[in-house]
Amino acid sequence: MSHISDATAMNAIGLPTQSEKFCPQCGKSTLPLSVPHLSAECKECDRTVHFVRLGENGEGIRAEAGERFIIPGNWIKLSLEPTPQGKLYRSGLSFLLNQLFIGQAPTEESISDFVNNLESEFGTHIQKLDAAKGLNLLTEEDFQELATRLEKDKQSRDWYIFAASLLCGSIKWSIENNNPQRAAWAGYMLGTFRGLSIVTEPVFEQTIWRGYLANEVVYEAAAAGNQSPAELEALKKLEPLFQQFDENTLNALVDSGLPIGPKINVKHLPEELLRAFAKHLLATRERMRKEAKDNREEDRLRKKDRREEIELRIKWAAIGASIAGLVVTLVVKFV
Repeated sequence: MSHISDATAMNAIGLPTQSEKFCPQCGKSTLPLSVPHLSAECKECDRTVHFVRLGENGEGIRAEAGERFIIPGNWIKLSLEPTPQGKLYRSGLSFLLNQLFIGQAPTEESISDFVNNLESEFGTHIQKLDAAKGLNLLTEEDFQELATRLEKDKQSRDWYIFAASLLCGSIKWSIENNNPQRAAWAGYMLGTFRGLSIVTEPVFEQTIWRGYLANEVVYEAAAAGNQSPAELEALKKLEPLFQQFDENTLNALVDSGLPIGPKINVKHLPEELLRAFAKHLLATRERMRKEAKDNREEDRLRKKDRREEIELRIKWAAIGASIAGLVVTLVVKFV
């Protein structure tokens, strides 16, 4: 009776066998790892093996002579949003901002290519806008209609990108027509609108706003800390009253500039203390909303990962069934 080995079956469908994945002598992986690791030539089988050797106290990775340190592509991701792969330190934030604004600055010789690339990037964004739906932007009439729609909100990121796109064209025209003054002006304006398009990107803008809220709460808390214990105790008793107010009411109390005490029938607490407490509640609700949103997103991603895991198991089960069928066929054939 004849049969095929597991290695033959795996090779038949293009998958690495167990012996190919690990060195049979030292047991180290022969495939690159998905995390920062070391690689070296195995003295037993002459294959390149990949492994992690922790440093003293289990921290870091310790390399020895002849070993290479490898960081997988896309493992390091710089972002204003903390991720499992890394979090920014203050110096890292400065590095990221430098990359966003001047990290790809052109040379004098490459300025034309740089402007062309920016114009193409902005054009791709503009074509996907809701405001551009139903419009043929190759016609002057529809292009003007898009401009009319976008200029209704000249503090939006879409408007900044649209304006930057037009300025790219202005720079190219100025270069072609030997107009250095207009080229300098258009270059300055392009840098301004491009910068605005960066800082109004949703994650960037939300990060700035959350930082402002945090600073405001800290400042107001410091001011409140100078109040007497009796005032703080009275404020604590007022918390249930403030909690009854919806967000619109709290915003109105804070932003109106009018005394809060008379509106809630409180006469013996300083206005700055009442206003600080109202701002604190607003910031707390904002943070809770953000945390709830993040939790929902994490739950969605967990469900997605679970679904993909199930699909992968089903796929492997189907492959296993196919291999089993192939084995049975070959066994019957050669019996």
